[in-house]
Amino acid sequence: MLTTHRTRTAAIALAAAAAFTFAGSGAANAAPAIPLTIGQETPKPDAGPGARGSFSYEIGVGELCYTLDVTGLSTPAAAAHVHLAPRNVAGPVVIPLVIVNATSFSVDTCVPADQAVLDAIEENPNAYYVNVHNSQNPPGEIRGQLK
Repeated sequence: MLTTHRTRTAAIALAAAAAFTFAGSGAANAAPAIPLTIGQETPKPDAGPGARGSFSYEIGVGELCYTLDVTGLSTPAAAAHVHLAPRNVAGPVVIPLVIVNATSFSVDTCVPADQAVLDAIEENPNAYYVNVHNSQNPPGEIRGQLK
């Protein structure tokens, strides 16, 4: 009887430890902050050297959660997106992002996204980039390739 009780207690403790391990693993999947710069944008923008930003993201079920920090745009942001294309190539929008109509801002939110797109980003993030568009640079003023 004593052996059965110890075995059951050990099994419960092991299950609890495993649950805590797996519950904490979501944060480990968050991508590191990605620098957004003028130099990465294609075509090269008509902007001063001050625009820059960072983008960090985490993929959830049916949503992309992200933090987008932008500073020094030449004119207020009009849009931001995740696009499908390798470095130095412009590509189609796959996920529209929420922005603030300002030259410097920070957004920390989640947006709904197609799960197939999210799975593809998880599988090959380097095939995607994020950029911020404005009236002076409709194709984008700053950009960063996902990691």
